[in-house]
Amino acid sequence: MAILKTSAIVLKTWKFGETSKIVSLLTRDFGKVRVMAKGARSPKSQFKGCLEPLSHINIVFYDKKTRDLQLLSKTDLVDAHVRFMGDMTRTTLGFAAAELIDRAIIANEPQIKVFDLFADVLSAINRNSGFLEGLLWFFEGKFITLMGYKPTWETCLECGTSLGTKGGFFQPDSGGLLCPACGAGRGGLKINPGSLEILYWLQRANPDEIPRLKPEPVHINEIRKMYDLYFKMHVDLKKGLNALDFYYEMKD
Repeated sequence: MAILKTSAIVLKTWKFGETSKIVSLLTRDFGKVRVMAKGARSPKSQFKGCLEPLSHINIVFYDKKTRDLQLLSKTDLVDAHVRFMGDMTRTTLGFAAAELIDRAIIANEPQIKVFDLFADVLSAINRNSGFLEGLLWFFEGKFITLMGYKPTWETCLECGTSLGTKGGFFQPDSGGLLCPACGAGRGGLKINPGSLEILYWLQRANPDEIPRLKPEPVHINEIRKMYDLYFKMHVDLKKGLNALDFYYEMKD
């Protein structure tokens, strides 16, 4: 049995027994790990305040390769993301990113870049105000690239012409779009050039600039549909994210 130390973000928790919790974590060095936090629900627990979903913590845990559930030994709070508390927009967007990670990533495989991306986006959601959904779009684009399915928003998949002023037809299986001429007979989700301009900009944007976006409703709807189709195709999400479904109902 090894004693391991790492940074982690809480994805979700379950009650166990009278006073304990099972906790799903995304760790920086060991990927997705599930741990038992004994006595975590006790009023005097050493873990108090550290195991809320989306909390960024440092942990020590006992790891035994022959079991799926490891034993949590110690936690130290790095960032509780205090502006999430009582704010349904921030909380639901954070939960959507956590749910995507939890459903898309295999346990016990190191995911340093995914962890750093997740930590950066949660911090940006916490410290900014404005159009915070744009930070989820930023996360989704970077995440699917890290999964090996980088999308192409700039040029037609078939003829290579620029899509900037034309828009096109989204092809989720190919990870890009066909221009109006190439896509006319093949169909796909029709996307306006304004939506593509936002997606292209997000690939290079500083997270703190993103909440200043003021997209039109048509751009919001198109980008939501594009990511939904893309993840269903490439990350095997046969149903949408529960947190996003709630967020859309809340915003509509």
